[in-house]
Amino acid sequence: MSPDASSERTSVPTLEVPSSPGGAECPDAGDAPSPAGRHDAPLKHLTSVLTRHLAPLTNTIARHADRLVDAPTPKRRRESAMDVLAASAQIDDLLAALRHYSRPVEASVQRVPVTDVVRDTIGLLDDTAQTRVRTKVEPDADGPVDADPGLLRQALLNLLTNALEATAVPETVLLRAALADTASDAAPQVAFEVWNDGEIELDDPSVVFQPFYSARPQHLGLGLPIAAHIAEQHGGSLRLSTNSAAEGGTCFTLQI
Repeated sequence: MSPDASSERTSVPTLEVPSSPGGAECPDAGDAPSPAGRHDAPLKHLTSVLTRHLAPLTNTIARHADRLVDAPTPKRRRESAMDVLAASAQIDDLLAALRHYSRPVEASVQRVPVTDVVRDTIGLLDDTAQTRVRTKVEPDADGPVDADPGLLRQALLNLLTNALEATAVPETVLLRAALADTASDAAPQVAFEVWNDGEIELDDPSVVFQPFYSARPQHLGLGLPIAAHIAEQHGGSLRLSTNSAAEGGTCFTLQI
């Protein structure tokens, strides 16, 4: 079933984002580790993650810098210089993600049209990716939403990037906005759905919300945690609402 073929879908279990990293419970006071012990494991994990991501990039920069020095022609020098710049840009992106995750930007909420959010988010993708994204704003959601437009765009961009990378070219993904199902006495919320074909084949799909988890070695694994935090900043949530090829594929729903 195509994700936008019908508004009626079989209800599926949802996976809520854990309130604490990894969903771990706080230990009892009597079982609390020493201050050094509390920090050792996270520090070692972060060191391992950064080493895994930064080492190949710094090696790439060093290798192409050597080629740049010894390049016999202007064309070869330009090619090596572009490779150095590309690797440097990846390091900048990695550090930006870490900064965003460790020091989140405070939300500046304003009234912003849902159609503008959808259009502007698509505009952040490169030309090829834009052609692979379908959008659908349902009539009931075609109005303003209270949100920080920059943060909301960032959250949706993270979801779209993940969906596109999980979908083989030239298949498309869907960004759909609809009025969320809420309690009758609750304020209306908008559900932004990002659909792609297939499903997440993990025994516990909720691990995708854990910081630094990624099925792709080149990724830092902060896209979903950052998107989840942005949703929480707006009093909303991010969940894996569908994970079944028979039900249309994989859908992450950001509700605010």
